[in-house]
Amino acid sequence: MALSVQRSALLLAMIVLGGCDQANVFAPAASSPPPNSNPAITQTGTMTVRKSIEQLRSDQTALGNGIAAQQAQFNATRGQLADDARTYSGLVSGINSRLQAGTTPGNPDLVNQWNAAQGKLDAVTIGVGTLNSLASQVTTQASVAGYLLENVRATYRVGGAVDEDHRNLRAIEAETRRSMQQIDRLIADLNAEIARENAFLGRERTSLAALSYNVNVGRLGAPPSGPGGPVTPAPNRRPVPLQ
Repeated sequence: MALSVQRSALLLAMIVLGGCDQANVFAPAASSPPPNSNPAITQTGTMTVRKSIEQLRSDQTALGNGIAAQQAQFNATRGQLADDARTYSGLVSGINSRLQAGTTPGNPDLVNQWNAAQGKLDAVTIGVGTLNSLASQVTTQASVAGYLLENVRATYRVGGAVDEDHRNLRAIEAETRRSMQQIDRLIADLNAEIARENAFLGRERTSLAALSYNVNVGRLGAPPSGPGGPVTPAPNRRPVPLQ
């Protein structure tokens, strides 16, 4: 009977020890995972960052294309204004040369040249309007660039990004800063050109109005002051001949 009890006790001890060994084998699987190792959180964060980067890159490309188009429009408008100004100066110079030599009052050839010169001034006025509109558009681009830069900085703070994501963000940030520099230069060039053309228009409108008197009398000379002064013709119309 005593032998039976001892065998039962020994068997129980083996079962207990075996259970302890089995628990030790599976113990590591029950331990807590390290921080930030949740694959679901990492994947979600990475996808969020990459989608943001794709959108930021698309926005930066659109911004760069817009600036390039505006720069091209500015160059074309400035070139056209320069051509109009040269043509205008040539017409005025030709009128003055004929008047200096003396000609008939209200000479039709000079009237046509005067009207053509007036048309070129009108074209310059339209060109300045185009520049003003363009300046407004470029100013809006500056706001877009600033907003884009803020979004890039905000994306840096989104969790789940990898090193490649931050390299892409730094590249977009650098491109955006270059775009902002281009915008600043373009705005400065626009303001300078608008001021120059407005000064040209103010000066030459007065000069062309005085020239209408000379065409009417057929010679150079200062127009009389007072009620008998020169008649300023309407745009695209011939100077009114003096009676």
